[in-house]
Amino acid sequence: MISKEDLLVLATKEFATTKKMMTAFPENKADFKPHDRSSDVVKLMSTFVFEMYLTESYLLKQPLDRNKFMEYKPENVATIVKDFEKESSHILASVEKLTEDDLQKTLEFGKATFSGAEFFHMMIHDQIHHRGQLSVYVRMAGGLVPSVYGPSADDPSTNL
Repeated sequence: MISKEDLLVLATKEFATTKKMMTAFPENKADFKPHDRSSDVVKLMSTFVFEMYLTESYLLKQPLDRNKFMEYKPENVATIVKDFEKESSHILASVEKLTEDDLQKTLEFGKATFSGAEFFHMMIHDQIHHRGQLSVYVRMAGGLVPSVYGPSADDPSTNL
């Protein structure tokens, strides 16, 4: 079991790293799509905002507003970054208010059952997965890939 404190430390770090990767994407390439079967960058980055909506709904027990998913049409990458920053700050502040018992309550997501802590942990790792995809998009679109867990050849401040 992962504690609330450890979840918050992990989420805070990973959300900041995701924002750093999002801001590394060249703003003038918002229509970038590496392959016909791939999502365009706006759709990929929107996933980060959607994950916050899912966390709010399932972990924080807010009614699932399907319109948030259906009507979310950001006009550009900067809008997505701003929305992600707002939503992730809201999630962190809300999780801070939960008790350890709240995080151990069982919730259903699709056909799976999780504790609240397991669900939040899963959502953080799903974000990490999509952030890895975004790092490839950043490089292919001509952006500079920031350091994530270690040095990046594009980030001179991390070169050893």
